[in-house]
Order: sequence, then structure tokens, then C-alpha cells
Amino acid sequence: MKRFALIARLVVPVAVLLALVPLGRMGVDWVQLSRVLGVPASDPAPRGFDWVVWEEDDGLIVAEYVFPRSPAAEAGLQEGDVFYQLDYQQYFNLEDLQRAIDGVPPGSVRTYYVMRGDQMRDVDVRFTRYPTFLYPLSTSLWQFSVWGFVLGAFLHVLGLIIAAPLASRSRQALFSLVLVAVSALWVVGNLLRLLLIEVTGPCAPGSWLDHTFQGLTLVGLVGWIGFPALLLHRVLHDARQLGSASLIELRAGIYLPTLILAGAALVTTLGGTLGPLTLDSLAAPILFYACCYIATAAALVLVLHAVRPEAAEDRIGRWSKAGSAVMLALGLLFGLSVLGVVPLFGFVTDTTAGWLIVGAQLLFVGPVVLVAHASLKHGKIDQVFSRALTYLTVLGLIFFAFVGGTTLVEPYLERLRIPRVVGEGVFVVLLLIVFERIARRMRVYATTFFATDRQRARQRLSRFQEQMRTILDHEDLLRATIETVGEAFQVRSARLFVRPRGLSSPWLSAAYHPEPPYFTERVLSMVWPHFQREGAIWSRNPELNESTLPSDLADLLASRRVVLAIPILGEDAAVGLMVLGEKRPRRAVYNLEDVDLLRSLSGQLALAVERLDLVERERVLIRESAEAQLKALRAQINPHFLFNALNTIVSLIEEHPEDAVEVVEHLSAIFRHILQTGGQPFVAVQDEFALVSHYLSIEQARFGERLQIEQHLDPAVQAYPVPAFAVQTLVENAVKHGLEVQRGGGTVRLTAERASDELVEIRVSDTGVGLPALFDADEQVVDTDAAFLGIGLRNVAARLERLYDRSDLLRMRSAPDAGTTVRLLLPPVPTPTPADGTLHPAAAP
Repeated sequence: MKRFALIARLVVPVAVLLALVPLGRMGVDWVQLSRVLGVPASDPAPRGFDWVVWEEDDGLIVAEYVFPRSPAAEAGLQEGDVFYQLDYQQYFNLEDLQRAIDGVPPGSVRTYYVMRGDQMRDVDVRFTRYPTFLYPLSTSLWQFSVWGFVLGAFLHVLGLIIAAPLASRSRQALFSLVLVAVSALWVVGNLLRLLLIEVTGPCAPGSWLDHTFQGLTLVGLVGWIGFPALLLHRVLHDARQLGSASLIELRAGIYLPTLILAGAALVTTLGGTLGPLTLDSLAAPILFYACCYIATAAALVLVLHAVRPEAAEDRIGRWSKAGSAVMLALGLLFGLSVLGVVPLFGFVTDTTAGWLIVGAQLLFVGPVVLVAHASLKHGKIDQVFSRALTYLTVLGLIFFAFVGGTTLVEPYLERLRIPRVVGEGVFVVLLLIVFERIARRMRVYATTFFATDRQRARQRLSRFQEQMRTILDHEDLLRATIETVGEAFQVRSARLFVRPRGLSSPWLSAAYHPEPPYFTERVLSMVWPHFQREGAIWSRNPELNESTLPSDLADLLASRRVVLAIPILGEDAAVGLMVLGEKRPRRAVYNLEDVDLLRSLSGQLALAVERLDLVERERVLIRESAEAQLKALRAQINPHFLFNALNTIVSLIEEHPEDAVEVVEHLSAIFRHILQTGGQPFVAVQDEFALVSHYLSIEQARFGERLQIEQHLDPAVQAYPVPAFAVQTLVENAVKHGLEVQRGGGTVRLTAERASDELVEIRVSDTGVGLPALFDADEQVVDTDAAFLGIGLRNVAARLERLYDRSDLLRMRSAPDAGTTVRLLLPPVPTPTPADGTLHPAAAP
């Protein structure tokens, strides 16, 4: 970059001095004229203008074009009239006539004598001030000027809207905003001048319209003078950002011609003259100055492309080498033409010269947009353009509907004798009602018609956010999120880290096309404290950056090719971080629309993570609740067993000591089973039957011959899992509430067999007193709301519903003198998945 600094120190001062050459020549000529005359030269008079284009045709001077609504047109001068005299003075060539017209003071009335056919006509024309930098030389040129500056003003207004939100984020964006605003002074000021003449006609000298017109001229010239200097300043600034030596002395010096020309424009506008200068005479010096600065800026951009091609293209935006070469060539061509070195304007007519100058004015504004694009591309370009085109379309339709509608209804208003103002007012109200609805649909159609990558990304993210609620696993959620972001924004690589259950839990992560150098968990640990504390989005582009990340950490992220870092903000604190690399398409960048979309997605992701945390906590609570209830059931069973068993042992010790020993063995087997199963929710059917056998043996020692037991266990289901203590509870309920209260006792039958491919049935029946609430009913499905259930059966029903997520697995039937039968249906065993502990049906053994 030292070569660039050396070239810039040579080229820029030369451009500054050259920019003042036309102004200096005018001053030197004025001084020399004063010396020749021996007295100070008189101030030049303002240039008069008759709004007529005179052309020589076969020795005659003919009115080629008469501007509509001009004083000449209103006085009766027509195209095709042949000039004869001006105030009784004949002129035989166009150059003399043009010099005479220029010397007429604005506001004066002069009489033209012209031949129209065979008749001589005299026309009194009031002269006006010449419209500086406007060229009313033909209808097509004037319309081209109007619509060209309308388009330029439209683009500048959109540029200001896009740049304004970025200006507070970076100095580069602020400079782009100033550059576009100064350029807009020229474009919008010139457009307003064109529209003022289009609507009111040429302004009479001294009128308030004339003062307004001159004020707009000054505003436009300030913009025309200011933006070339800012453009050159911006190129030098970008060179500094790319590593060039400090060029601050050059950036300060380039504003010297700017201040001189702006001061001259101000003085000549307010005072009329400044030595040899008038506002009209400043046109050539200003045009030459703009050519010098734009050509210099283009030349320096070419040098930057030669020295640092990749960095220059990224920094300067879309002002490519080809565009720089075109601007350099045009700047040199027009600049040398102003000096007279290249006689460009000497070979063409005034009208053709007007076309060239207007085209150059519009074309020279192009570099402003292209250079500012380096910042503007980070703004909401798609959204602003889509809305602007929608509103323009709707307003255009309203205009044509109003004009066409009023033309059609006007005869009917006259026939019905309705005042025109009333009719038009009602018509406007109807248009507003109709087009208000049309505008809504137009926004939808415009979004579809002008669909861009960002709008498609918005639609894809919107669909994904609706699908988030169906994802029930953290890892699946992270993987789906990062893949959606990567595809929607066409990211080269991306990484997502989330810590779902607080600071103590490990990081969960998902990656999209990871590329070296990798963004690892170690790098995350270094930057995470800042993002967790601040919670702001970091961007490598200052136009998008919201974070105050220290420079060392910013350099660390940049070394890992991170372009965007988006914290995942929960309700109370940050729960994760999403980092994105560059986009895959060349020159594609992130902008404010992308940041807003990612911010919204991160918020939805945080809510989804918190929702999954709540679901996980609920699962843990359910498991803990089930375990607690199982322990409570065991705690309930243990005292009950112990009390009854000890009473039985006491009663047997003296009379049947051998039976007492057997009861003690059965009791120890029961407690051994309880200790071995621990907190297991399921045991094998054969183990549950063994527990029941020990229990019934103790109960049989109590009841003696009053209790009969029948058991059948199908060998095919011996290993089938059954909820722990479920069968024991059913058997205990049969003994306690069915047989114990019956004088003669009864029989307990216990069977286990496969009922179908999907179900195993365990049947517990007794010949006891039965359950009166079920005497006159068919088999009932028992759930936790059944009024006739005791604590034991209610616990069994609740556990079955929690474990299997079904409430139809416990069924009862009872009849008087026949006892009660309980059927327990067991589906395939629920097994937890490794990822989240959710119970899912497994295949039956």
C-alpha cells in the first residue's frame, strides 16, 4: 500500500490545482482586461434567455423549438418562424443573434419580427434569467431530464431510507449517508427546478417564484459541488482502511476547491456577480471540477484494485475496475472538453451538447450510489424496494383511475346538475376505500412477484418456527435449527451452542458444514462470558454490529471466520450462541433484514428450549412421583405385612412351632424381594408371582382351610415385565375385602397368560362377598376416578396410566355369591429412549 500512498500524494494535489484552472483563467482574463481598459472591468450582466432554440437553415435563422408555456410561446412565437429583426436590428448569422439575446437584461421586453409563411409578424417577448444547468432545447431532452432526475431522486430517497438506520452503527455508514444526502441535494434540487418550470412556466424575474427557483439552484449547486469531494474523500478513507499510510493531509486539502466554488455560488446567487463571475458563468468551472475529482477517484480505485484486488473489491463494493475505467474516461473527456483541449462541443449542436451534459450529470451520480453500496447493502434493501414499488404502483393506479374516472363521470354530473367539486370529492372517497383494500393485496402480490433470497428465507424461517413446537428433543431442535438457518441464508458454515438446563449442564451443539478453522467449545468458553453479560449481536461488519465486544475477542472470532454471532436470549439470561460464517454466493452479505430474522428466530429458539426444559422437568417429576408412590406403597405394605405376619407367628409358636418357622421364612423372602427390587418400576411376572406366593402362604397360615389358592403361570410369559407390586396389591385386595369378611372363606385364583399378540392378561378372582357397586353392571374399566376404589387399587390404576399412558388396562367384574374378578392387561413394556428418558413401547418378549 506504500505505492498507493505515493501515487495518491502525487495525483490528488494535481487534481486539486487543476480543478481551479477554469476559475483562475476567468480571474486572469478579468485582470488583464482591467489593465487594458485602465479601469476595473465592469461586472458582467446577467444572461437573458428567450426560451427559443434558433437554428440556421439554408441561410435563414429559424425557430427550431419554442418551450411550451414560455413567454415566447405565450406571446405567439411558433416553431418554424423565420427570424427577421430583434428590436429593428437585423442579424445575418446565428452567432450574432445568440450574442444579442444573451445581452438582453432579464425582465426586459423585446420585439421579434418574424416571417410566418408570407406574412410578417411582430412578437413581444419578455426575457427571463437563463436556467443554469437546465437545457430546454427540445421536447425529448426536457422530458429525458425530468424523468432522469425523477429516477435519480427516487434512488436517492431510497438510499437515504436504507442508510439512516445504519448511520448510528458505524462511521462508514454515516459517511455513506452524508454522501448520498449531499448528492440528493443536487438531484432533488434540480428535479424541483424542472418541475417548477413544468408546472408554472419560466419564472418572471423578481417574482417570488424566481427567488424560489434561484434558491433551489443554489441548493443544487451545493450538492453538485459537494459530492465529488466527498466521493474522493471516501476513496482515500477506504484506502486507509485497507492498510495505506495516513493520507489525512490530502483529505483536508481536497475541500479547498469545494469551499471556493461553493462560496462563489453563494455570493453570485445573493449578489448577482463576483468580479467576472455570475451564476451562469460558474457552470463550466463546476463541471470541470466535478470531472477532475470523479476522474481522480476512479483512477485511485483502479490503483487500489491493482494493489489489493480482493480487499478493494470487498471494501469499495460494486464500483468495479470496468466501472472505474468508464468513469475515468468520461471524466477526462468532459474535463478536456470544458478546457477546449478536446473540441467535443464544437462539432455538435447545442441540443446534442445538452444531451451530453444532462447524461453526464446523471451518470456522474452513479459512483455515489456504487460507493455507498458498500454500506447500503447491509440495510433493508429488499424490504424498502418492495414497499416502494408497491406504493408507486398503487399511487399510479389511483392517479389514472382518478383522471379517467372524472373524465367519464363529468357529463353525468352536468346532466344531473351535481356540482363538480361534490362529485369529485365522492369519487375520491370511493377510490380511497377501494384502493385501501387493493393496497393490502398488492403488498402480498409484490412480495411474491419481487421474491428475493431474503424473502424466501423469511418464508422458510416462518414455516420452521411453526414446526418448532412439534420437536420434543433438544438435539433434534438444535440440528433442525442450524440446518434451516444454513439453507435459508446460504451460509458456508454455522455452529449453534445451547446450555438448556442452566450453568451446571453441559453444552449441546449442532453444526452446519463446519470448516476449518473450527469454532470449538474452547473458543466459545472465551467469548461466552461477554455475550452472556451483554446479550447483543456481534457482527464483523460495523454497519450491523450492536456489541461492545473487546477487540481481542473480536479478532478471535474473525480468525475463526465468524461473521455474525447471535446470542440465544431466554427470559432471564442468555442460554446459547449461534455463530455464522460467510455466505456461499460471491459478494453476498448479511443485512439488517437478516439480523432481524435471526433475532426473531433466536427468540423462538430460546422459547422452544425453555419449553423442552419444562417438558423434561415434568418427565423427571413424573418419574420421581412414580418412584415415590412405589416407595409409599412399599412403605404401606411393609407395616401391614409385618403386623399380620407377627401376629400369626405369635399364635403359632407354642402350638405349631414348625409352622411359625415357615412363616418367618416367607416373611424374610418378602423383605428380601423388596430390598432386591429397590426402586425398579417393573419386575418379571414370575418374580411377582413368587412374591404373591410368599404373601398367600402367610395369609394361608392365618386362615387355615378357609383360604384356598389356585395359580397358573403360562411359561411363555414368565419373563414378561409387570409393574412391581401391582399383582400383589390385587391379590391382597381380594383376600382383605373379598374373603376375610366372609364367614366360610373362599378361593383366590391367579392366572397369567397371553391374551393376544400385543397383550398379556393377569387375572385375579375370588369367591368372596363381591363388590355391590358392580353387581348389576358388565365388566367395568377401572380408572382413578372410580368412586368404589380403595387406596391400593387407586394407586395401581394411577401407576398404569402413567407408565403406559392408557386408562383401560385395569378391568373389574363382580356378582353376588360369585365374587370379584380383576383383569390386568399388560401392553409391550415401556422403555426410556437414551436421549430424553421418554417412555416408548418396546417389542414384547
